[in-house]
Amino acid sequence: MSLDIGPYFRPKQRGSMLLSVLFIILILAALMAGLATLSGQSSQQLVYEVQALKARLAAESVLERQVFASLGDINTTEVVAVGSPITINQCQAHVDELKITSGAVPVQAKIISTGTCTGSGLTVIRNIEVEVIE
Repeated sequence: MSLDIGPYFRPKQRGSMLLSVLFIILILAALMAGLATLSGQSSQQLVYEVQALKARLAAESVLERQVFASLGDINTTEVVAVGSPITINQCQAHVDELKITSGAVPVQAKIISTGTCTGSGLTVIRNIEVEVIE
C-alpha cells in the first residue's frame, strides 16, 4: 500500500516542522528563565531599599533626640544615652557625640548617629552626622 502525499511534500522536508517547534520552545524557555531572574533581582532590590530606609529613619530619630538634648529643648529623661543602642522597629540605632572645645564661648559638638537593620540575609548600615553649636 502506497501513500500518495501529493506533489507538495518531498521526503527531504519531513521533520522540519519538528525542528521549528523545538526551536520556538527553546526560545520561550530562555525568555521565561530571563524573566524569573529579573523578578528575583527586583524583589531583592526592594528588600534592600526597605532595609535602607528603616536604618536611615532609626538613625534620624536618635539623632534628632540628641540634637534637641544638646540644645536643651527636651528633658534629659527622654534622651538616648550616648553610645548605648536602642531598638526602633526591629533596627538598632545609637548616637555618639564628640564635643569640640576651642576655648571660645560657643561649644561645637559633632553628633554621629548610626542605624543598623538586619533581615533577609542582608545588613544595612546608615550613618548621619551633624554639627551643633551650643
